[in-house]
Amino acid sequence: MRFMVRVLLTALLIAACPWTTAEVATAQTITFPGGIPPDTFTTRVDIEAPPARVWAVLTDFRAYPIWNPFIYPVKGAPRPGGMLEMTIHPGTRSIPYQATVAVVRPNRELALRIPSVKIVEMTIDFTIEPLRVGRARLTARERHTSVAGVVAGGLLRDIQSGLDALAKAARDRAELLQPVPFRVPMLRYTSWTTSAMRRSFARRSPIGGRQRWQN
Repeated sequence: MRFMVRVLLTALLIAACPWTTAEVATAQTITFPGGIPPDTFTTRVDIEAPPARVWAVLTDFRAYPIWNPFIYPVKGAPRPGGMLEMTIHPGTRSIPYQATVAVVRPNRELALRIPSVKIVEMTIDFTIEPLRVGRARLTARERHTSVAGVVAGGLLRDIQSGLDALAKAARDRAELLQPVPFRVPMLRYTSWTTSAMRRSFARRSPIGGRQRWQN
């Protein structure tokens, strides 16, 4: 049923906008043999940082212009039901949206829902999976209720490339902000340090120079 609905919507769009026929056909043929593109784009990356650190990177919207190549800027707060003003950059385009924060599960999941724009409704979801101690796996997904508008706009490759770039940039950001464990420097004893310790002990000994080391 979903397959038929997607095909019907694509056909209606082509009929309404005949000048996009060539672009639609090219996008389908080159990117997805068989002609039917997916409605979900996914990317995953393993990060050398704990889930809490990855979560801090994803929810610090003010820092998005610094590291995020796909979604920036974002105005608003990551709280359930909150409204966000954001711009997505697929390829060379810049598309502003108003989104709703749909899911907030600290250190686990953040989901943003963009209401229907023409015939496309979009959800962007970030899921954090803990691995061994100090590591996490980030999964970024972008879902569309209808792909007709995405195909017509030639955005298929740009969306996947944008998600890939976002995930890698989030990994680099989280690993960069990961504090380095403090290590106490090891004191290596040499003949010089041993002699210096003997002289210091002799000066401080209550019996002065009569103190001797037993070899």
